[in-house]
Amino acid sequence: MAKEKIKNSIWFVIFDGLKIYFSNIDKFILFMLFPVFGQIIGLLLTFGLTIGLADRVAQKAHSLNSAMAIILLLAIPGLLIFLKAFWDYMVAYVALNSMTEGALTTGHVYDFQSHRQVATRRAFKYIGFLFVVGILSLVAIAFSIVPLLGLIPPLIFWVFFVLVYQVFTFEEELTVKECFKRSFILIKGDWARTFMLMIILGFFSIYIITEGVSVVFDCLHLTDKICSLFDFIGNSIPLEYFNKALRYAKMPEITVNLISKVIFMSVLSTIVAGLSLPIRSICYTLWYKSMSSIKDGKTAEPKPKRQKKSKKEEDE
Repeated sequence: MAKEKIKNSIWFVIFDGLKIYFSNIDKFILFMLFPVFGQIIGLLLTFGLTIGLADRVAQKAHSLNSAMAIILLLAIPGLLIFLKAFWDYMVAYVALNSMTEGALTTGHVYDFQSHRQVATRRAFKYIGFLFVVGILSLVAIAFSIVPLLGLIPPLIFWVFFVLVYQVFTFEEELTVKECFKRSFILIKGDWARTFMLMIILGFFSIYIITEGVSVVFDCLHLTDKICSLFDFIGNSIPLEYFNKALRYAKMPEITVNLISKVIFMSVLSTIVAGLSLPIRSICYTLWYKSMSSIKDGKTAEPKPKRQKKSKKEEDE
């Protein structure tokens, strides 16, 4: 197999991406700690204080307005932590691409702040970029609700635009619209291989790790203990009304334990997906560079000049 074909292989991208990740794993994990756990802590703090203390506030407050004001004040600290962590997480989508380039050129990852500035120095443009991504994501979700063929358009759409964060990172002169157009051009002709890369990365970096961690928790008998921390959410929901309808439809009832387990698995998968974001970003950056070198090389390749035939050759 030719060297060019090997470098253009998704297996090469995955292998090289894992090599970069594990050689700098401590730095990548450190970089993602607050963006991931800050969101979890912020949400737990918000819902824990508001839902957990709502009854006590309502009993001691002099009026409904004062109770609502106190509950709102209780929610503010958690919301601030969540918003800061969420912004850092979105910045990481760009910063990790810059870190990958640094690892490729120097072999090391350092100076987190300079990598963050790739996004923060273009904060307004990046916010506009994220707004467009959010709108398109909502459109894709709306399409996916349609039965049968509803998942096909958003799937095709998302694969074509999977490299938009890499384009935004490395091609700063492009507008938001041009970032999406550029990603489409890079993926065009390589949709199937890009889709396969996405499936492999998502399956191993999110699903397999999440299931593996949950099995370890089950073996250590930690799952029930952790799930019990979320029982206050299920206890605050009037489940009897829902269960009456479910019993009438002859469907399994919802229990507090079931709600707690769903929340636990959701939190666990969110943590795993967040902490493993560097793996996916590294591989997509390598794929972007591979696609860029191929597509730009093709477009920049000069056409062979047509040689003029001599008069003697024309007569012959």
